[in-house]
Amino acid sequence: MIMKNTLKFASLLLSAAVLFSCEETNPETEVENGDGLIQDTESLVLASDKNVIQSNGQDAATLSVFTADGADVTAESTFYLITGYNSKNEPQFEELKLTDNKFTVTSTGEHKLMASYKALITESHLSINAIDTTVPSAVEDPQPSNTSFVHRTFLNQYTGTGCGYCPGMVRVLRETLVDEVADKAVLAAIHSYNSSDPAYLATPKASGYPFMHVDMVQSFSYDAGSPALAALINERIATPALVGISANPVYEKDRLVVRVSVKAAQTGNYNVGVWFLQDNVYGMQTDNLGITVGDDSYNNHNNCVRLADSKYMGSFVGYPLGEIKAGETAERTFLLNVNKRWKLTNLDDLHFAAFVTTIEGRGYKVVNVVDCPYNKPTPFDYTK
Repeated sequence: MIMKNTLKFASLLLSAAVLFSCEETNPETEVENGDGLIQDTESLVLASDKNVIQSNGQDAATLSVFTADGADVTAESTFYLITGYNSKNEPQFEELKLTDNKFTVTSTGEHKLMASYKALITESHLSINAIDTTVPSAVEDPQPSNTSFVHRTFLNQYTGTGCGYCPGMVRVLRETLVDEVADKAVLAAIHSYNSSDPAYLATPKASGYPFMHVDMVQSFSYDAGSPALAALINERIATPALVGISANPVYEKDRLVVRVSVKAAQTGNYNVGVWFLQDNVYGMQTDNLGITVGDDSYNNHNNCVRLADSKYMGSFVGYPLGEIKAGETAERTFLLNVNKRWKLTNLDDLHFAAFVTTIEGRGYKVVNVVDCPYNKPTPFDYTK
């Protein structure tokens, strides 16, 4: 198995904005999509083989610098640590003296770096998180030569306890995600409608509630019913999976650290994201449809997104991994600091969805997703 960690930034694109606004309209309102993609024209880009390291002074992130045409100019570049910003939001920095371009620290927290090459300087800053807990390794791949993966679809349910029509979508989901269909999709419930919701998440938002986004490219209205949703799920996964996903989590000191590996079945440019989910969040559900009468289960909310760790250039399509050749693997590490306000009394209620996107037309689509427990590895899921 070949591990690819250094990003090929010349091939990356910036994503369009995907989701906006927040007022209840009729259930058929769609998510407002951005109007295309913008080519990344930064003249100099700083990259790292790790985005999370241990703060022990030994675990190192190896830095690289690329020009816009993909030339590696690391050896001729200078690295800087950003120490703050002035009143004009301009970075204040100090030069780093690195050995073999390796960055280490003994203090925890987010460390922002920049680089220069000749007259060029990086416009975007590189963030490396240093933690005092374990950084997990990648899950061992039992079939390095296999690239035939189980394909699942990602259902993004935009909802809220104050949304009177949202029980209609919940009922359709309950009727659909049973038996053999249940393992064909991963559900993430984004409670961004009302701030009084105990599972409230400020972003991402939809333009109307309830709303379902399927693989971030297709909309679904609950009026269509569960047979239509099941048919849509089957349609989305009918094609072979372009990638497989494995994840290795470690939970220590109220922090979940996850190493996600993405293995390509087809060469392409891919992004990766993780949405951290919580089950059994209790909140009284508004119901304008009379669905919840006498059924308290609608007040118990599952798959609630607590952190959507995938925001890249204003959108939630995941962080770029660059080009991954077929049979090769790229990785990224994700962090979740558990908030006491979530009242997570049972850790078994904590899980996460790891997903991968790629560009399709003028937007991004999810090409695979897995639902992972917080406390044990999720290996690549092969079809054979």
